Amino acid sequence: MKKRVIGGVALLLASSMLVYLWPKHPPDDVLDRMGEILGKLEEMYEGDDIFIRPFSTKPDDLDGEKVQWIRSRMREAGLDRVSLSCYKNSCLSVYYIGNGFFNFGNSMYYKYDSDDLFEEIIVDSVEKAIEENTEVNYAFCERTEAEHWFYCENNH
Repeated sequence: MKKRVIGGVALLLASSMLVYLWPKHPPDDVLDRMGEILGKLEEMYEGDDIFIRPFSTKPDDLDGEKVQWIRSRMREAGLDRVSLSCYKNSCLSVYYIGNGFFNFGNSMYYKYDSDDLFEEIIVDSVEKAIEENTEVNYAFCERTEAEHWFYCENNH
């Protein structure tokens, strides 16, 4: 009897972990949600880069209430982690799409860049660029309908 109970509990825990860790697809209004998150990140910004993950933050002394609010919005939007860094009058914020526990394949993320200057190559279609790619490593971004927002993928 004990073995059945233990087996049932183990199966329940394993299936719960799989559901939690399974790759998620962002909702249709993900850009609106990320805009709200960006607003909160900007409120908290005091000169140091900000990184928020499900179980950690950097710097450690961020406003706990705002961090909880951001984490809640991250979960709703299917995002793994968010960041904000600024230099002079330019800010960059990155929103990684949850790929599940095991990150095989591409990193998928949205990027807000107030100056539209960054390392990835801007293409009309990330999907098409990946299909036509002959390089070992790549990083492509395509513009979204929102100004300064990009959808990106890379394999490194």
